[in-house]
Amino acid sequence: MLKKKIILVVVIVLFLVVGGFFWWQNRETPVEKWDEAEVSRRADYNIKETPEGQFIENEKAGISFLIPKEWILEDDPSYFSRISFHNPDAKFDEKRSYILEKGCVIDVYINYIKTNLDTLEKFINEDFSKSSSVIKVNKSSKTKISNYTALKYEYDAENLKMSYISVNLPIRNKVYKISLSNYIQEKENCEQEFDKFLETVSIK
Repeated sequence: MLKKKIILVVVIVLFLVVGGFFWWQNRETPVEKWDEAEVSRRADYNIKETPEGQFIENEKAGISFLIPKEWILEDDPSYFSRISFHNPDAKFDEKRSYILEKGCVIDVYINYIKTNLDTLEKFINEDFSKSSSVIKVNKSSKTKISNYTALKYEYDAENLKMSYISVNLPIRNKVYKISLSNYIQEKENCEQEFDKFLETVSIK
């Protein structure tokens, strides 16, 4: 009888330990910890020249994509936490390099955050609300990137004469953000290039 009780206790303890482990593995990252989350570094990306353009792959983060042919990959060391590339005609403000006077830029960011689509949407909406005096959101929707559902936002910063699109995907323990920035008068052409680029994105 005592032996059976011991076995039962051992089984219960093992169940609690295993259950606790899976809970720990699958818990979501608290929003207040997002700023401290690990980011995918520039060094994580491998670059390969192809006839169609530069093929970029990040095996650690499970993403690959093709930079449009003739577009320029930014090699500024200050861009250590993202991949950034722009079209050949892009012209930047001399004092503020994040402002375009011509052309378009695409950036890819990856944060190691575990969350879901609803939490991410709430967070982004609150962030836009805080910036409503300078940012005008024209449209928010859901789209598909590499067969995953993503949040898509189209917005303007009219004081900078800039227009933007951001696509955000929470997948497993990562949040992928792919964004387009462009001079506002070139919005239509840049958005067409962005749509073509998104078709090359593969997330495993």
